[in-house]
Amino acid sequence: METINQNNDNIVFPDAAHEYHGHPNYGRVLFTLLALLSLSLVIGYIFSPALAITFIFATAVWKTALVMRNFMHLKYEPLFLFIVIAAVLLILFAFFMGVYPDITAVPRDVTLPH
Repeated sequence: METINQNNDNIVFPDAAHEYHGHPNYGRVLFTLLALLSLSLVIGYIFSPALAITFIFATAVWKTALVMRNFMHLKYEPLFLFIVIAAVLLILFAFFMGVYPDITAVPRDVTLPH
């Protein structure tokens, strides 16, 4: 770390060599995403619907984390950023669970075709 002490002793500039982390192996990430997609499709046809849905959502979370870490370059961000993202997702989940009864409890005035 280089420190510049012109006006303020607290300003710290990182070295350029320490900031660059390289590019992820995009081919490996693509292969992993395609493998997880294929696995999700196969699981959907083989196992029970409840198990398939659980597995498909778990792989969706895994694929989302993989894309965020590699393509959005969040792998090298501080832990606080992940805590903020988790808190926002938790609030969003609570919102959807809070309005879910209001949406599903409304009687529908739609007649189904015979």
